[in-house]
Amino acid sequence: MDRDDSMSSARRRWSVAALLLLGAALYLVHRSREPDARRLPSSRQETSREEAPREATSRRASSEPPASTGSTVLAAAIDDLPVIGPSPGDRHDGPAHPHPITQRHVEIQHENGLIGLLNDAMSARNGARMRELVHEYRRTHPGDPNHLQDGYEIIADCLDAPGEASRAAAEGYYAEHRASTVRRFVRRICLEGG
Repeated sequence: MDRDDSMSSARRRWSVAALLLLGAALYLVHRSREPDARRLPSSRQETSREEAPREATSRRASSEPPASTGSTVLAAAIDDLPVIGPSPGDRHDGPAHPHPITQRHVEIQHENGLIGLLNDAMSARNGARMRELVHEYRRTHPGDPNHLQDGYEIIADCLDAPGEASRAAAEGYYAEHRASTVRRFVRRICLEGG
């Protein structure tokens, strides 16, 4: 009888532990479905209905890179947000830019936008669009230390005129520019025919 009592006592302990775990899990699920009063509102929730049309008109079409402006634009002018100062005494309440947006930041954003559009045109196998974008890239960003412009132009050649000349150019690029981020696409599209 001792053995039966110890087994039933162990079963009771396991049952109680299982019920406690189940209760804790149900509590957490129930709590996660309740709105949390302590949660800060997101920036979308803070936006008033009057600001929504301004937001919609400021969005660019997906086929345009971010504009590269000739003037030095600070963050205060971009998105109408102030720049946070570096000292602890500066006000840090509400949305703000952590640092000023300089002309170099705007140029980098424009270049990244062009690269994104080039990648989209490459994915669509649109060599003509790639040529237009490479022309724009060369015009607005003449210094190209990573030789990305050359790589994209070679890919456009492979898409528009596959053959020995484009393959030879691709092999040369692939052999010479080992650290290029475009190198894998040159291999995939020009050398492997993908």
